[in-house]
Amino acid sequence: MKKVILILISVLLCSYTFAQDTGFETESKDSPQPLISLNKGKYFKDVNMIANMRFASNSNFTDSHFDNSKFQMNEFRLEISGQVTDKISFVFRDRYANNSSDPNTTDRLNHSIDLANVTYDVAPNFSLTAGKMLSEWGSYELFLNPVYMYTYNDMVQYGDFFLSGVKASWTAAPHQNFTVQVVNSNSRSFDMRYGETPGVEAARAPLGGTVNWKGDFADEKFSTMWSYSIYNLAKNQHWNLLALGNQFKMPNLTLQYDFKYSTEDLDNTGVISNLLGYNPAHRAQDVKYMEHWVRAEYFFAPRWSTTIMGMTNSNYWDGNPDSDANDHIRTQWGFTAALEYHIYKPYNVKLFAAYVGRYNNFSDYAKNTLNMSNNNTAQVLIGIVSPLVLF
Repeated sequence: MKKVILILISVLLCSYTFAQDTGFETESKDSPQPLISLNKGKYFKDVNMIANMRFASNSNFTDSHFDNSKFQMNEFRLEISGQVTDKISFVFRDRYANNSSDPNTTDRLNHSIDLANVTYDVAPNFSLTAGKMLSEWGSYELFLNPVYMYTYNDMVQYGDFFLSGVKASWTAAPHQNFTVQVVNSNSRSFDMRYGETPGVEAARAPLGGTVNWKGDFADEKFSTMWSYSIYNLAKNQHWNLLALGNQFKMPNLTLQYDFKYSTEDLDNTGVISNLLGYNPAHRAQDVKYMEHWVRAEYFFAPRWSTTIMGMTNSNYWDGNPDSDANDHIRTQWGFTAALEYHIYKPYNVKLFAAYVGRYNNFSDYAKNTLNMSNNNTAQVLIGIVSPLVLF
């Protein structure tokens, strides 16, 4: 009991010390070394603190015109994790960059909190987790440490995927893991998300479920992360998501590909509703999103690497009241290229220069009837990134 109390005190003190909007893996093949070597003693020997940071000069462009340039902390998430006993572990992570502290959350936790959960290892191949956690989507894009992600495709960029609930994980065979997860369907209240949508009522049980399969093959050179999710957004209003993540890994090269297909009775992602100019609580109905995401990371020298990402997102509005309309609204293309120099590989500290471009192509119907027009945006980023393991 004393051990648990000391750990909780350390978490609260860290939250208080730092001022207050995607279990991530890191990209480095080397395990990061702690920045500070401490004799943690009896109570803190299995506790770690990680400061996930990305700071950069951001130069922004719209339709090839320079908008502005400024220094920003694009990512800062403080994470504390550890073992309480041989069978019980915990993780807590709070977000200090781009955070939202509105009180309208369903789980009564500040929206800036990503993770706050406890895991109990029932058996060597079976565990239970409860608390706020990452949605178990089959997506490498979602599970990568956010500090390495210079941009996201729409479902992750605008998604609500840090949710409170429970999950069970079962390792059925070596390198074959299955997860079943039940969570709140949203972190914010019904009124805040859908309250102004005509004819929509709140559900009595706004919950969601996900089944996930993670598999490793050929000595872990090829891996899969596949999932199916269904969420109850409102009364008789659901969201179905199929996500298929795939990874091919060699000593100096990692290739990842995600496919996501989402049908939403209410526009949970919110992109189409935003394009239509609706209020945040007024959502379009019967929408679809289809995404492709590809990422390649290549170490061409011991300290030098390059990361290339390509993605596309197609948006459809099946619920358009104009029966003669084409349901296709927009296709967005994205491209990212980054050159990275690893200053201290044991600590995962690196300098980077990156280009991020997005290109929006609207359908003829969206142009002629909804007055939308093609556009593009770009960013040039120069900065430093590291998930520093403090101790």
